[in-house]
Amino acid sequence: MPHRAASSAKDAWSPLDFDQEAFRAGATEQSFKRFARQGVRTLHAHEGGSGTSDTVRLDDDLLLTVINCVLPRTARWRYDTDEALIMLRASLCCDVAFEVGSASPLVFNRPEVTLVCLPKGRPQTVDIAGGARQQGMVAIFRAAAFPARYGLQLADLPPVVRDAVTGSADVGRIASFPLDHRLAALLADTIDTRLDGEMRVVQYAGRLAELVAYTLDAMQHTPLLRGGALNRMRDVELAHAALQQLERDYRRPPLFADLAREIGTNQNKLKAVFKEAFGVTMADYCLERRMREAQQLLLEASLTIAQVAERVGYEHQSSFAAAFSGHVGMSPRQYRQHRAPFNLPLSSAAIGAGSRT
Repeated sequence: MPHRAASSAKDAWSPLDFDQEAFRAGATEQSFKRFARQGVRTLHAHEGGSGTSDTVRLDDDLLLTVINCVLPRTARWRYDTDEALIMLRASLCCDVAFEVGSASPLVFNRPEVTLVCLPKGRPQTVDIAGGARQQGMVAIFRAAAFPARYGLQLADLPPVVRDAVTGSADVGRIASFPLDHRLAALLADTIDTRLDGEMRVVQYAGRLAELVAYTLDAMQHTPLLRGGALNRMRDVELAHAALQQLERDYRRPPLFADLAREIGTNQNKLKAVFKEAFGVTMADYCLERRMREAQQLLLEASLTIAQVAERVGYEHQSSFAAAFSGHVGMSPRQYRQHRAPFNLPLSSAAIGAGSRT
């Protein structure tokens, strides 16, 4: 049975305090299971909730929590720190309010990735809604150590992350964007991992590194909110609303004029803010998503090329073939021939031939 940290004289501590964080969510010894040397799982059913949360100390500069639970009642947790921190959240679903000092609370209640600067000397309060599913990953980094952890120089970082690292950033949500299908799949697979023990910790560290890379890359292509520029905020909201719609309907995208009208703007405005936000036109975004799915389906080798074309939204195989060739640089047939299908086992003949070479 894991040892529970002794009660602190105060009810606030650094978010990097593994001993306090690992054992705070449960009231009984039965609530905890140490699954690795630096990993503790909370079993929320023992407290009247459901699911689990894993808290892992990857080292003194980084604490990671992987969450898939429902708390029985709203919980309020308090923190205090004398050093600047960076919080990276990626959620499939959540209902959390995060308040730092006297700043307006940051509310997390939708699928998104968010990076937040936590300046030193600001008390922090987190309210986690009871009865709501919480699923995702939350990483707390010591800001000064963030670049070196991933072999980065300050010049490699987006400006606002650079400010957080050097301590010149104020509190706030310095980057936020909706989950795309890749990040949603990464989170879901991490939460549902079958690995245990130290291998689970290895996987968590790798998945977090991938999430950091996606986040920093997205920040290079996403406009940032500064000050009280409400018109700027509105533009970003429009771009994100369009992205969410196109992510659902990229196989047969709506007319962009209809999409603009649905989300409350005009077509020219929507095209401009989408291109500024994501560095690609809406048409090119839909094409890229269709072609990526087509490549996957071609490698699965379970559908004909005509069926792949239909699956990704083309009525005619010839139109699909032309689009695929223009995007990938070879025809669908050539792509399938030059890429070995990943779900077909090696034949005994191939194995025998390989053993003789």
